[in-house]
Amino acid sequence: MKKIIIIAALITCSAQAKYSDTASQAALKFNKWYLAQVTAERYPITDGAEIEKYVTVETLKRLRHAQDPRFADDEFYDADLFLKSQDIGEDWTKHLSVIASEYDPICTNIYVSFGEKNNHTVIDCMVKEKGVWKVQSVARQKISENELLK
Repeated sequence: MKKIIIIAALITCSAQAKYSDTASQAALKFNKWYLAQVTAERYPITDGAEIEKYVTVETLKRLRHAQDPRFADDEFYDADLFLKSQDIGEDWTKHLSVIASEYDPICTNIYVSFGEKNNHTVIDCMVKEKGVWKVQSVARQKISENELLK
């Protein structure tokens, strides 16, 4: 009986790791693409449809509504919606990595860090839409270094 429980636990952990890895790859690909767009002074939410490969339909609908000049006063954001920052670090395009992931029934949270020292981290909530991993929402995560680990 104990062997069956252990095997079931290993299979579950393995499935979750694979589940997260695919979401991690999609999050990393999106952030690299998005960062390249923004640094080239293109704004993907309103300029073209390529962002639709990376972000859910419902999220884009809400973001485009917020960007519409008719509603701009009602919904103001003081930072980039996906980078959660007003500025882009000089080393972000060269140093972008997934540092952690967490699976839950709502979404797979992918922690993406920017910069050589990982000094800026966002959490991409990734969900599957028509079989493709896409960003549903993004939150900022400030991570304090543990001095004891140095």
